[in-house]
Amino acid sequence: MKNTTTPQQSPLVDSATERDQKTRNLGEVTVRSVIIGVFVCGLVSVWVPLSEFVVGASRMNLSQLPVAAMGTFSIVLILNAIIGRFLPSIRLRPAEVLVIFTFAFIAAIMGTSDLLEWVFSVMVVPYYLATPENRWIDDVWPHLKQWWIIQGPSEELRWAFVGAPTGESIPWHIWAVPLFWWGTFVGALVFASICLASILRKQWADNERLPFPLVQVPLDIMSNPGGKWHLPEMLRKRAFWIGAGIPLFVILFNIINYFSLQWPQIPLFREFIIPLGPGLPSLFIKFNMYVIGFAYMVNTNILFSAWFWYLIVMAEQGIYTRVGYSLGAADDLYSARDAITSWQGEGALFVFVFVSLWMARRHLLFVFRVFIGREKANDEHELLPYRWAVPGFLAAAFYMGAFLVHAGMSVPMAAVFVFGGFVTWLGIARIISQTGLVYMDNPLTPQMLTFHAFGTVGVPAAQLVGMVATYALVVNGRGPLLPSIFQMAWLGGKIGRSGRKMLTVLLIGFTGAFVIGSAYFIYISYAHGSTTFLSWAYPRHGEQVYDAIITKMQARQAIDFARWTIFGIGAAVMAVLTWVQYRFPGWPIHPIGFPIAANIDNMFFPVFLTWLIKSILLRVGGVQAYERARPVFLGLIVGYSLGVLISFFVDWMYFPGAGHQIHSW
Repeated sequence: MKNTTTPQQSPLVDSATERDQKTRNLGEVTVRSVIIGVFVCGLVSVWVPLSEFVVGASRMNLSQLPVAAMGTFSIVLILNAIIGRFLPSIRLRPAEVLVIFTFAFIAAIMGTSDLLEWVFSVMVVPYYLATPENRWIDDVWPHLKQWWIIQGPSEELRWAFVGAPTGESIPWHIWAVPLFWWGTFVGALVFASICLASILRKQWADNERLPFPLVQVPLDIMSNPGGKWHLPEMLRKRAFWIGAGIPLFVILFNIINYFSLQWPQIPLFREFIIPLGPGLPSLFIKFNMYVIGFAYMVNTNILFSAWFWYLIVMAEQGIYTRVGYSLGAADDLYSARDAITSWQGEGALFVFVFVSLWMARRHLLFVFRVFIGREKANDEHELLPYRWAVPGFLAAAFYMGAFLVHAGMSVPMAAVFVFGGFVTWLGIARIISQTGLVYMDNPLTPQMLTFHAFGTVGVPAAQLVGMVATYALVVNGRGPLLPSIFQMAWLGGKIGRSGRKMLTVLLIGFTGAFVIGSAYFIYISYAHGSTTFLSWAYPRHGEQVYDAIITKMQARQAIDFARWTIFGIGAAVMAVLTWVQYRFPGWPIHPIGFPIAANIDNMFFPVFLTWLIKSILLRVGGVQAYERARPVFLGLIVGYSLGVLISFFVDWMYFPGAGHQIHSW
């Protein structure tokens, strides 16, 4: 097996090389861009929970590149063009705009259900929501470690759920110790992710030339500024504004309905469910322009693989139903579809990751030789030097495991979770970097992998309760922070002379987002009462998590070898598919769609539609037709993000507490 990946390099490698040349000389990371970025980071850290919990508008961060980040980028882009026209001396360079985008990206993936909401869910709820019926008092309370839980029951804790009485100040002191320790845990995850991205960025970006569609989009939009207004080349193309105008027109047209219910709506973004027959799962049809825009940046064989394997796995599920074989529903709410498809997909994902690491073996050996001082590396484009990244990852992963052990888990359980977690999250990061599937999540959560590695028979209750702490990282199965940090590392390698400056951006951004986001979470909890929030907030998530732990404790399940057999079958099938891909270069079905097939319900139709459009364009007009249409699809992303932003502002000003959720899953 060669140490390259040919499927990603054809037929668009020449156009990709031309785009790389256009993105040179973008400028440097500057002090003013960091200052503006910190302000934007704070703004997004407040805006995202405000929209979801208080205004009741769209949920801005349910994707791997949140709409909040792209919307902020679009606003900065427009403001910079206007200001630069009249005050060219203070115009931001492209690299500076991309730095501000990175700060917005960080804040968006830290806020609400992308991380902080889950930290709060395990930290806050066990004392307030406990009742004799849910058995938390008897089975959970005795095993809670007070350093990672808001202590209670108390009036000060109750106010976080029902709102503080008039005249009472926020009791910040009860939050200080748990938030400090959770901050170290999240910080260890961030640092471990930065180390992994530093180790693998060159392999993925330079050796294998993965497209990284999520961050290629803002980079393409910012490249090659010029003209009378010194606009980036993309913004000087009529096709870009035609693409942006399509979703903007639909959203603005529908906003009129907010004020007059008699006004018709264009039902373009609604989800339609099509039953396929007895025993078969339903087909989800949703015209998602956000998905379409990113999917257009990916090769057609990848897109074909995604929707083809989706249909195959649906048929597989229908066959299992007809013959009466089942392992039951998905093991938790954050795994894919049902137990069979989720365990099968996880087995395939493990093989996908290990094959990826095997393909990188020469690069990884070189990194190791640099670490032990046997080689010298030109690693200035990485976030961290290789000699720091290797021990840094090991130290951060060790701290995460030690944190979980002190939270109550056994050493073997913590080790399995940390190992399974990083394999799963690395797989998600790789798939996103290759496919641009903006709503990608895991087939199976590392929590369920850990539970079924040990079962619950004979496992002390304290260790099962300690597993609650891992749910701070479940983030609806999207992979906490690591996939996004890989995108930022790739972007850092494209701007400026050194990736070290992007490291500064990440450290400042994640620290600021955690502190500001946590403070705002606490503030709105005491100002409004978290039980009155207008979306799924931490009280509901926490209740689900602790109830799930009680269910596991009561079930007393032995290790289920049927699940591990399905895991092995998924791994074996993925191994065969991968061998076929590299043994027969013309093989049309890429294996990457197999591990994620049960995860793309809402993306199936837009991915299929994009594949169809691209296939026709390439067949009729070749790469030239693809490049001519590219600005339209970049415009779709920007126009959709701006439309969601405008809808939020209308809701904030005119419909606070009764907003319109036009963007979600």
